[in-house]
Amino acid sequence: MPPIHFSRSSEKHGIPEADQRHAIANPTVVQLVEPDVLLIIGHPHGQTDRLIEILVRALPSGDKNVFHAMELGPKFRPFLEETQA
Repeated sequence: MPPIHFSRSSEKHGIPEADQRHAIANPTVVQLVEPDVLLIIGHPHGQTDRLIEILVRALPSGDKNVFHAMELGPKFRPFLEETQA
């Protein structure tokens, strides 16, 4: 798996890198939302029902850059609802 880098902006909304890594490793939803941006929705750890949204950009080098993480909001919630329908 290519290296994953975490931008400072990924912690802007208070989601620690460890929680982001857990959601990436255990996704509930994975969806391409732009040609080079992947949406991941998942739990920040195994003992919660909370969900977080993570945006990961694929870099030309093949590396991955996590640039956004926050509690799941209304913009990306429909992707979760599609998988539960």
